[in-house]
Amino acid sequence: MTRELLALLMHNEQKLHHRDTRCQRSSLETLLHRDFFEIGRSGQRYDREHVISALVMETDAQKIQSDNFALSLLDDRCVLLTYRSFTVDEQGSIGRQTLRTSLWVKSADDPTEWQMRFHQGTPTDE
Repeated sequence: MTRELLALLMHNEQKLHHRDTRCQRSSLETLLHRDFFEIGRSGQRYDREHVISALVMETDAQKIQSDNFALSLLDDRCVLLTYRSFTVDEQGSIGRQTLRTSLWVKSADDPTEWQMRFHQGTPTDE
């Protein structure tokens, strides 16, 4: 179960890194819990609507990659996912390295689906 859940949540996180998902309000609304909020790299707190609106309007096409995923089971309906994200420019240089934490919960509407309830990004220069 843990391996399959890790694969699913990695996939969901990585979908959020791709423009195809980021520009679709309906996809974001499905992935982000109704009470979602984020503490961004800046230290600012953002609510769900702010994050969705910002992603839909985003014009920056930097490619986001991620690695070092780890999953912690908190209970049968809540898990903590940690990983590192970074951008890669056209020359292959890594930038904007960020340690990330996401809290995923089972959807109340569909207990087979997982939604991100909380996310935090912390800048790093690993």
